[in-house]
Amino acid sequence: MTDQVGPGTITTTTTAKPSRLVAAIAIVVLLSFGSFVAFMVIHRDASEVSWTRMAWLFSSVEAIAFGAAGAIFGSSIQRQRAETAEQQARTSADEAARGRALAETLKADDPATAPSDGLESLGAEEDRTASRHAAIARKLFP
Repeated sequence: MTDQVGPGTITTTTTAKPSRLVAAIAIVVLLSFGSFVAFMVIHRDASEVSWTRMAWLFSSVEAIAFGAAGAIFGSSIQRQRAETAEQQARTSADEAARGRALAETLKADDPATAPSDGLESLGAEEDRTASRHAAIARKLFP
């Protein structure tokens, strides 16, 4: 959740973490999976029928264990990605605001639209440059 008061303000971010219960269940599942792997290693000399049944059961337990690992590690990876994306969005918003401010300044400095209030001109070359910059600003920020 992001609370943004206005441009240039600091935002506070809270991300969802897996609950303690979910994390505890995931850890128990992973420990159980490790125990089952040890059981399989110990009983590697079992008959072919027993081994086939254990291997079939192992594949089901393995899928559950990988889901538990995904719950633990996936949430932290997603949290990091979300925080990075939020930081990039804040940076881009700040840069866009500065770009719009620069564009408005360039538009205001255009000699063609500036009021003639008796001030002397900077010169023909500077006027052309200011006009060109104002035209670019109008094109990029209509």
